[in-house]
Amino acid sequence: MGLYGQVKESKWAPLQGRFENAYQTCVGMNIAAGTSEIMRNIIATRGLELPREPR
Repeated sequence: MGLYGQVKESKWAPLQGRFENAYQTCVGMNIAAGTSEIMRNIIATRGLELPREPR
């Protein structure tokens, strides 16, 4: 796809920049949802009523 694969609105961009958009947002979505460790701790303490992890 080359450089035109990154272009969002171009007649040469076959997928309209979807790969570039997915690449740019994948890291942000992980941070927005919280890291995996934090989510596991929340599920363990609130959902399963396990004791908190020592700090």
